[in-house]
Amino acid sequence: MSNVRPTPAFKSPLVTGAIGFIGMHLSCRLTAAGVRPVALVRPSSDSARVEALRKFADIASVGEDDDQLADLFVQSKPDVVFHLATRYIAPHAPGDIPGLIADNVGLTARICEAASGTGCRALVYAGTAWQNAGSVPGDDTPAPNTLYAASKQAGDEIIDYYARARDLSAITLKIYDSYGPGDSRRKFLTVLDDTMARGETMKASPGDQKLHTVHVDDLVDGFVHAGNLLTTGEHSGRHCFTLPSPSAITLRELAQAWARAAGVELSVEWGATPYRPGEVMVPWEGTPLPGWSPRISLEDGLRTLQV
Repeated sequence: MSNVRPTPAFKSPLVTGAIGFIGMHLSCRLTAAGVRPVALVRPSSDSARVEALRKFADIASVGEDDDQLADLFVQSKPDVVFHLATRYIAPHAPGDIPGLIADNVGLTARICEAASGTGCRALVYAGTAWQNAGSVPGDDTPAPNTLYAASKQAGDEIIDYYARARDLSAITLKIYDSYGPGDSRRKFLTVLDDTMARGETMKASPGDQKLHTVHVDDLVDGFVHAGNLLTTGEHSGRHCFTLPSPSAITLRELAQAWARAAGVELSVEWGATPYRPGEVMVPWEGTPLPGWSPRISLEDGLRTLQV
């Protein structure tokens, strides 16, 4: 891929999960490129985020009515679906199980059914590298480390079925750790920023776990590129790829890089908390998306958080 951000080759994308961090950035990128997406949202979605999304997408609010969902596909005629909607909970409690299954498995099946039943033959699915948390490097055999990851793997297998039975061409992009401006998720960098701003010391795990950290703009490049591969026919059938950084770094190294970018003195009590159950110490390495590589260095990317 050249130094120019990929231009959409598709004309009528539909995006699920568009009020989420990556989905909002994807919708913004597509609209800026002249390809305004239709964004599928729930009637119960956060109204403030839906209003913010209206600048970048045409909103379609659909609940549990499958006929209504099929009608949306008939009316919008998407040539590619970007399925980013997910429910993230880790670790889970017993009461979380119905929601995880409904959103990560059931909704995926409904999207595939509606797409394949109305002539849309291209789907890009946001997976997670945690689906292979316990896998041997280079081996795609699933080994999820959480029920969340297992539910994402189940969604992947639903897509496998539709690829075989309904001639759906699909690419799963397994995401590692993401960051970028406008991220409201309670992730490590957000908590670190909040803690340092209060002048407090952050309590953290020993910090030796390694992770691939990728800027959201580079991830969006990956989704657009995958959509292009499917809609141009360069790739057909079923594929799974990863979107990694050039090399994995430890959590301690990430914190130090953030402190340099922010121009602050780091105050972290490493080892004050234990590692999480199922903590991934060394990320699984799969097959990166062909023709894609991240352009934004960690140092440059972290500086975008300070603007």
